[in-house]
Amino acid sequence: MKQDIIETIRDALSVKKSQISESTEIKKIAQDSIDVIGLIAALSSKYKVAIKPKEMNNIKTVGDIVNYVIKNQGSAKAKSSLEAF
Repeated sequence: MKQDIIETIRDALSVKKSQISESTEIKKIAQDSIDVIGLIAALSSKYKVAIKPKEMNNIKTVGDIVNYVIKNQGSAKAKSSLEAF
């Protein structure tokens, strides 16, 4: 599942496979806040996970996102994480 999540992140941010690993910092692959919003939308849609904007402040690396998604998968059953904005 970890590789699938990393692939989703890679696709959402248009990052080459060689440029991303679990230790990659998000700020190095997300160009701006629009990239982050797109990433949240992609993860929310595919994994049914709600990521609140303030929780994104605690997520620093791709590994942090992977672990968060695995832990919280299915948490967005009733509403979209984008509604938190």
